[in-house]
Parts: sequence; C-alpha cells; structure tokens
Amino acid sequence: MQISVQSAKQNLGIEHAPHVHSSMTTTKIMLLMLISLLPAVVVMTYFFGAATIVQFVIAAVVAIVCQVLAALLRGRSLKRACQDPSGLVTALLLALTLPPLLPWYLTVIATAFAMLVVRECFGGLGMNIFNPAMSGFIFLVISVPGVFYTTWITPTPEAIFRATPSRVCEVIFQGADPTILTAEIKDLNARQEAEYTIKLEQAWQEAVNTHKQLTTPSEGEQAATDAASSTDTASTADTSTANTTQQPQPTQQQQQQSAAYLKLSPIEPHITADALTGATFLESIKTARKAGNVDTQPKLDFMSPSFIAYACLAAAYFFGGMVLICTKVIRFQVPLFFLLTMMVIGALWHYFDPTLSISAIEHLLMGGTMLGAFYIITDPVTTCGTFKGRILLSMIIAALIIVIRVHGSYSDSVAFAVMLGNCLAPLMDVLTKRRPFGIGYRKGGLD
Repeated sequence: MQISVQSAKQNLGIEHAPHVHSSMTTTKIMLLMLISLLPAVVVMTYFFGAATIVQFVIAAVVAIVCQVLAALLRGRSLKRACQDPSGLVTALLLALTLPPLLPWYLTVIATAFAMLVVRECFGGLGMNIFNPAMSGFIFLVISVPGVFYTTWITPTPEAIFRATPSRVCEVIFQGADPTILTAEIKDLNARQEAEYTIKLEQAWQEAVNTHKQLTTPSEGEQAATDAASSTDTASTADTSTANTTQQPQPTQQQQQQSAAYLKLSPIEPHITADALTGATFLESIKTARKAGNVDTQPKLDFMSPSFIAYACLAAAYFFGGMVLICTKVIRFQVPLFFLLTMMVIGALWHYFDPTLSISAIEHLLMGGTMLGAFYIITDPVTTCGTFKGRILLSMIIAALIIVIRVHGSYSDSVAFAVMLGNCLAPLMDVLTKRRPFGIGYRKGGLD
C-alpha cells in the first residue's frame, strides 16, 4: 500500500501497531538460564565426576542437529537455528537429570525425542505443550529402566578424581563395565564415612570432657568442702554461706556450653551409600515404603559424605533460582508456593503416617525438587498463561509429587507430576481467566 505525499506530510501513513517492547529477549532468557545452572554443573562434577559434562556435550550436539534439521524441513533460517540457545538449555537439563554413566546412544535417543517429537512436532519453540527435558527423562525411565537404574554414581566428595573424563568416556562410548567405576567410588565413600564417624566421636568426647570440667569441683574446692563438713552445724551454715558467696559463678558462655551438652545425644547410626539398595535414595527407600517401615530406617545426615552432595546441589539450584528471580526471568511466587506446598504436605503426611512418608526436608532436598521448583514448573511455554493459574498449578504439581512418592511406583516423581501439570495448564487458564477489559470493573485491575 503506497502512501501519498499529502498523507506523509500529515503523518497519516500506515505504520505498525505500538507494541510494548522489552530488552529481555528469548535468547537472553535462555543464556541467563545456562549461566544460572553453572553452580549446579560444578557441584555435579565434583560429587558425581566428569560424566555430567560428557552427557551435556552429547545432548548439546544432538539438540543443535535437531534444530538445524527442523529448520531445513520448514525452510527456515539455518543461522537462526544454530544461534538458538534453547536447545542447549534442554540439553543441560537432561544432562543434570539423566544417570551420569548412561550409554551415549540412549542420551542421543532421549535428546532427539525431546527436541523432535515433543517440541518440533508441535510447532517448535513456544508451541510445545509438554516440557521437553522431562519428556526425554520419562521416555528413558519407561523404555529402559534396567539400564537407567544401573548407571548411577554414588555421590561422593572428590568423585571427580575417580570418575575422570577418560574413564567415564570408556563407559559411555566404549561400553566398559560401569560397576567397576561405581565400586571404586563406593569404596572411596566408605573410607570417607569412616573418617566422618571418627570426627563425630571425637566431637562427642570433647563435649563430654567440657561438661565434666564445668560440673566437677576442683581438688581445692573438694578439700574445703570436706573440712567444712567436720565443724558444728552453726559454723557449717556460716561457712557454707561464706563459701557460696566466694565461689566464682560459671560464666554465661560456660552455661551455654553445658546446656548444649545436655541437648546432645550419643552418636546415632545414619544411612550410608552402602546401605542403599537402589540407584538413588528415593529408589532405595521404595522398598521400605512398600513394607511400611520407613520410620525404622536410619536417619539421614546431610553433612555426611553420602548425602552432602544433595544438600550442595539443592543450594546450587536455589542460588541459580535467585539469579533468575533477580534478573526477572521468573517470578518468585511460583517456586515459593511450590516449595511451601511440598513442605506442608510432606510434614503433615510424615507426622500422621511416618511408616510411608519421609520427612519434609527430605522431600525438599532429595530428587529433583529444587530443579523443578526453579527451572521446570516456571517454564513459560508449558505452564499457565495467567498468574493465578501458575500459582494454582505449582501447588497441584507439588501435591502430585508427594502422592506419587508415597503411593506410586516411580520414586523421583517430579517429571511425572510436571507432565500431568502440563496437561492441566489449559484448564487452569480457563478457571483463572482474566476479566475482559471494560466489563465488570472492580478494584484490582485485570488480575
């Protein structure tokens, strides 16, 4: 449509509609997600070895190839497909959730399924109805559970010095027996557990000695007490009063130390990597859950070498989530309500039925809870379009995770709960749809 000279002078030309522009593009969002996941990659590498990085390289190459293939089939720009970092985000999420020693061809299949079937078949980025990373994860769990649950590495400090790049590549690419490497890491974990137990016993003995020093009278005080006891009753009363006034009172710090000692308990046994009967803790506890004796299992010590990795990994995901919140990539309400719901339901279930449910802190730190809170349920494509719908959906997903973990057959149920939540997202949009503009005005705007 041509614009006449007179219309141009009067500024009556046809122009684009005035849209709201933002400096936060999709590319920047994806790059920020990759950067925020770096602490988790470091933690995984230190406690699980170099296999996580190898799995990411495999998944990243496959993801880029899938993006290029989809661009060729659709006649789109190959340059834009190569520069799209969304495939790298999916690859990194898969690398963080798949077993470290998984054979390379299974990683290729999971990534290709996530990129081509789950994402590209529905129209590409922004059109998929299911989370690609969780879909690839579930695809392998259902298809090859035998291989999936036998290629995990026991999380152990300094595992990177055993699971070196060359050794993990032998297992992943050349088909070497993974049990040899996993057995070496378990032996390392056993030695570290023995050293940790010795340190606990030494700390307990020091606490006992400190308490004895605060409560046992010195030799001089004992002699004075014996001498005073041989006098008459009146003199004894006067002497006792004088001694009481002259004896130095314990300082506030000593009183606090003594009170802390009284709260201490002897060294209690805690679960170790050797006690696990499954690939992960949640898989191991499934046997006790089916037998109805979860409460009789040894307690978890998240400072022990067997479980400190889970606490550090949860902290890394939390730190990355704070980065996304501070950069306004995600809103803090969604992970907040998700974690609060997990904590409340987990605590109540454990209180009323401890034989079937683990504690709330174990629900939060074990499995993929923290990853799901900040990186999975906050996916703007597969979640609700309304703010209220996202809050409601996050609470539903949290409840589903607890239910599946307690009564389901799959231990780490985050991926399954997310997939079910993705199915409910359109319904949540309908139930929480915004008021049409100009109709039924009320205070509070369009929310």
